[in-house]
Amino acid sequence: MKRVPRPEKKTGATLRQVAAAAGVSQMTVSRARGGRGRIAEATRRRIAQLAAELGYRPDPQITKLMHHLRARRAGRFQSVLVGLTNRRPDEREAYTRALIEGAQLQASARGYGFEVMPLPAEPDGRAGLQRMLRSRGVEGLLLLPLRSPSDLSEVLDWREFSTVAASASITGPAVPRVIPHHFANTLLLCRTLAARGHRRIGLVIPADHDLRSAHGFTAAVTWHGLNEAPSPIPPLVTRGDFTAALRSWHTRHRPDVIITHELGSARECARILGRRLGGSPPFVLTSLPGGGASGVAGIDERPGAIGAAAVDLLANLVERRLKGLPESPTSTLLTGQLSE
Repeated sequence: MKRVPRPEKKTGATLRQVAAAAGVSQMTVSRARGGRGRIAEATRRRIAQLAAELGYRPDPQITKLMHHLRARRAGRFQSVLVGLTNRRPDEREAYTRALIEGAQLQASARGYGFEVMPLPAEPDGRAGLQRMLRSRGVEGLLLLPLRSPSDLSEVLDWREFSTVAASASITGPAVPRVIPHHFANTLLLCRTLAARGHRRIGLVIPADHDLRSAHGFTAAVTWHGLNEAPSPIPPLVTRGDFTAALRSWHTRHRPDVIITHELGSARECARILGRRLGGSPPFVLTSLPGGGASGVAGIDERPGAIGAAAVDLLANLVERRLKGLPESPTSTLLTGQLSE
């Protein structure tokens, strides 16, 4: 039986061959492929096209080794990461404190220092913040939860920094972020409550808090109501003094359980309705860091894990010299866990 010859196996091009075809050095090809260095965008695109045409595939083991060597050489210039927030230390609630602690621990584990600095309240202070960060050699910024959703696009020249947000309260600039999966967490609450016999699940949420979650809370409760709940209740989104609105909503819809965002809000709702916190209707929380509090159940959003994951992402950007605002920033969503 005549053997049919196998087609000759093609091998991909080497870095040297791509450099020769592009008429540049091997270092330029390496930097263009890795997104490092100041290389014209046209050159970067031309190298990428040639690499694809020639079948160039980088060796992941060599890439990992070079990344390690570059990180060691540059380590002394990468010692400090800075967290920015407009919340004073006495204003940082349990969630933010736990997030900062997780960030500090992970930064230390990776050989970085981490400190929190205040955002300037007035535009006049922004230039001073830029100078201070520059003079201290800060390359990595972690945007922490703010007092209210805010656009920080004009606060700094972001081209000088690697930046990650650890809160959806930063509405700008568009940077990579690590945040709780508010939709999945709230849907988990709804389904757990439904499995325990609750048919009328209500949500009371401040407008700014729903905004900082990209409307994840209201979206989850609404979806559950439309698709899974036998007796859906529209969420109550509050602004300012919500006493009359809450009483009217409660009288009309008669929820047998109320979801709200934190313990203080649950206490206020109970006071307005003239109920005990542990009475009927019971309250559950979308954010309950560190376990149960005063007998109220809810979701532990794992803020320490959020802070650690955000620092990991930020350190990777710093070590790869990726600064400025990306064209397509990524979002990492971390799911929480039930806490009772």
